[in-house]
Amino acid sequence: MLPSIGFPEMLVIVLLAIIFVGPKDLPQLMRTIGQWMARIRAMGNEFKSAFDDMDVDSDVAAIRKEIEEMKSLGKLDPDLDNEMRALNDDLREATDMSSPHKPKPKTGPKDGGPETGPETDKTSDD
Repeated sequence: MLPSIGFPEMLVIVLLAIIFVGPKDLPQLMRTIGQWMARIRAMGNEFKSAFDDMDVDSDVAAIRKEIEEMKSLGKLDPDLDNEMRALNDDLREATDMSSPHKPKPKTGPKDGGPETGPETDKTSDD
């Protein structure tokens, strides 16, 4: 952790710089110090970005690995894939809110469906 430098400390540093360097060379000294500070900051940012890039590369590699694993899992059982697609279609149809739900018409004996009506609703007492 860097020590904090307040106004009194800065005043002492400026007075010492004026005494030892002189007022004539002080602007050049400050410019040189500013350039060194800029170089140090640039190196620090470069160092930080290199670590960030390594982290991003490892994250991307992990995501690619997970995607490949998921792709390989999907290729194992085509029957499961068909069942999941059918279930997805059924769920989407059941939760479709774009149009009001209409009851499906019941098919009669002509359509090959179960027979409905008063004739076929006989109950057996057996």
